[in-house]
Amino acid sequence: MFDIGFSELLLFGVIALIVLGPEKLPQAARTAGQWYAKLRRTVSTLQSEIESELDLAETRKQMQDELAKIRQTETDMKRELSEMRGSMQKFEDSQNQSSDASHQPVTPDEQDHQPNSASSLTKQEADK
Repeated sequence: MFDIGFSELLLFGVIALIVLGPEKLPQAARTAGQWYAKLRRTVSTLQSEIESELDLAETRKQMQDELAKIRQTETDMKRELSEMRGSMQKFEDSQNQSSDASHQPVTPDEQDHQPNSASSLTKQEADK
């Protein structure tokens, strides 16, 4: 964290021994250790809170992305469904028209205009 080597720590200990003296040095070391432990706990707590917030933000983004994909899929499905309904309606209309045409009687005028009917073939042969 502070990148302090053994030689720097030893130098700090010698200076503390000279300044504080042998009677107050153990109490000062204990107090410094308590403050250091409290500082490490605080930093650790802050790090874990920041990580959890980042994870939460990432999860929210993933959820929003998935929700956008779901909405796009829903839109695509609705479009395809409407296309299928249109195709079904066209098919039903064509079936109704073909069934209506097969049930209607053919008038003599309509027989003259039908190229596949036998009477039109005989008329064409007669015209030749």
